[in-house]
Amino acid sequence: MCQPGTCAEAIDGGNRNMRHEQTLRLYSYWNEKRAGRPAPDRSEIAPAALGALLPSVMLLERDKRGDIVMRLAGSQLCSLRCTELRDASFASLFIPDSRTGVRKILTSLENGNSVVVMDVFARRTGGSGFRLEMALFPLADEKVRILGIATAKRTPEWFGLVPTQLELHGLRHINPDADLAFLQSRPSIPLRNRSEDTQNAYPHGLQVINGKGVFGPKRAMRAFRVLEGGKK
Repeated sequence: MCQPGTCAEAIDGGNRNMRHEQTLRLYSYWNEKRAGRPAPDRSEIAPAALGALLPSVMLLERDKRGDIVMRLAGSQLCSLRCTELRDASFASLFIPDSRTGVRKILTSLENGNSVVVMDVFARRTGGSGFRLEMALFPLADEKVRILGIATAKRTPEWFGLVPTQLELHGLRHINPDADLAFLQSRPSIPLRNRSEDTQNAYPHGLQVINGKGVFGPKRAMRAFRVLEGGKK
């Protein structure tokens, strides 16, 4: 845990493309257990073998309602919300604008064998927060099961005392058959939340101009400038 005044990088931006050592360790363990298959069996994952990673590890499965929930959540993960996360919906840990994207990621893990690495921002009420690297690995089982880990380079002094909500900021799909160096070097695809667009957090949010050249209300149209009016 950081001392006050030492968490500037974690709170004020950090590196969206960080590659955390614990993420790589869990990837190596998962990759070893799958032994060339698309994914290892759930029964092959031994919690005792994860050692120091356990506080940051999660196991997800689909419940009877069809939602993907936390079957197991380490103490560091529970500290994000200051509560026990067992049986909590995984998507519910994120702000509403991120949940659709998170559910699509979970579906992609069901349908393929790629590893997903997410750049996540954990924000407390009031605005400050810190960055996490969250990685999800598919498992073979009769139920949908996903092994995951969430780690931060630094955490602020209030971590574990104040609940946070997660924001999905970036995404990488990793081919597990590629060299490990590829996992470490592949750039993240940045994602936007709708709330960020409406608050004009990005300079690329575009405005509508009417036929007289007057600017109208801003719209979250992102990539284009729309001209209303003109020749008929």
